[in-house]
Amino acid sequence: MTEATPVLERTRWSAVVAVALGVVLAALDMSVVAVALPALGADFGAGPQVTQWVLLGYSLPLVALSIPAGRWLDRAGPLPSFLLAVGGFGVASVLIAVAPTMSLLLTGRVLQGVFGSLVGVAAMPLVAISVRPEHRARAMSIVLTLIPISGVAGPAVGGVLADAYGWRSVFLINVPIVAAAMWAGARTIPARLPGRVGLPLPGGRLVREAVVLGVAATAFFLALDLLGRAEGGVLVAVLGLVTLAAVTVWMRLPESQPVRSLLGRRELSLPMVALPMITAGIAALNFLVPYFLSEVQQASPRVIGMALLTVSAGMAVFSPLAGVLADRLGNRPVTLTGAAVVLGGLVALLFVDTDTTALGLVWPLVLVGIGNGLFAGPNAAEIMARTPAALMGTSSGVTSLLRTLGFSLGPALGALAWTAAAGGVHGFVGGVAVVATTALLALVAVGVSIRLGR
Repeated sequence: MTEATPVLERTRWSAVVAVALGVVLAALDMSVVAVALPALGADFGAGPQVTQWVLLGYSLPLVALSIPAGRWLDRAGPLPSFLLAVGGFGVASVLIAVAPTMSLLLTGRVLQGVFGSLVGVAAMPLVAISVRPEHRARAMSIVLTLIPISGVAGPAVGGVLADAYGWRSVFLINVPIVAAAMWAGARTIPARLPGRVGLPLPGGRLVREAVVLGVAATAFFLALDLLGRAEGGVLVAVLGLVTLAAVTVWMRLPESQPVRSLLGRRELSLPMVALPMITAGIAALNFLVPYFLSEVQQASPRVIGMALLTVSAGMAVFSPLAGVLADRLGNRPVTLTGAAVVLGGLVALLFVDTDTTALGLVWPLVLVGIGNGLFAGPNAAEIMARTPAALMGTSSGVTSLLRTLGFSLGPALGALAWTAAAGGVHGFVGGVAVVATTALLALVAVGVSIRLGR
């Protein structure tokens, strides 16, 4: 780690557990509510056009506040900011669970997104200051594995809770997780670090930055939602211009200077650029595999779900191993291997045909999961190791934003390719070809970063 980063006498694994619980909260609530939307809408007399904002109300702050949250966390005390983020998430969850109106529920959902952004951005810096350098990749791999696994598990957990106890229980389940995370964090996360004490007021500049990035995020997500629709052409172009204009305005703000400084370092920018290229491939499969198995093989939802679980299984098994290997061999070789394995799995999927069954997809999907498991933790550890200590929050905010963009772009790219090829095998292969290209670019980026670092 760079200057001013404390080296601990021993790794605080309880702090890692606290951070992991917070990450589970933020990731689970991205998808857990999806299956409860029909029941929720029926209770409030709201249709799909309204209930979709239950999802967007959460995801928009996650994107819009990633960078401002990171900059704020660079000045805030580690423990107070963690307790605020997790505790605020819990309060917002209770507000949603008891909401008597849709407007109050959406308010709570936006607040969840605000505090969820803080939780997600704080995760990697908190892990970095809580573990010894030789354990860093291992700890980060464990925490990062929980993001996609929680996302996949969310609909299943939400369905069980909603069926048994009603849709409000989907949010109340957060309360005991919040309590456990706050208890574990209070015992082991440091209250202060040099230059980081208490909870500083955000200030007008931070709010201005959040508003500009909020406009960019809103326009971007709306454009993605319309992408590929026959009626969305002109509106997508307009929204794209709004996104570009907002990003341009942000880049001219003095608040963007720390981010531009980080991205100007090739040893940081290349691993960062590789991140959304890999996550886009994983996310695209969540769209392409169900459509292929459903339309071409007439597979049942259960079979489709089991096929997708193989990706998570590969990640769950190999992420801890990736951390161990990276702590012994270095982050970059393991990251490069992970990107290569993801690419190998995607290339194997290019040979799918009408005779390919769900079983035939398993080994390429497992390869993609293994590759992502090898890639994610060591890549994050490498980014944190090369980030100046005073900018760890900002760096984590940028990587959180890029990860979210990858997860958002993947399904959109898959859907666009599927529609352009009129679905079926050609649609599936076309979509995979697009994200295989992004995985190849990620592999090149990691390879170049290794060469430059010699």
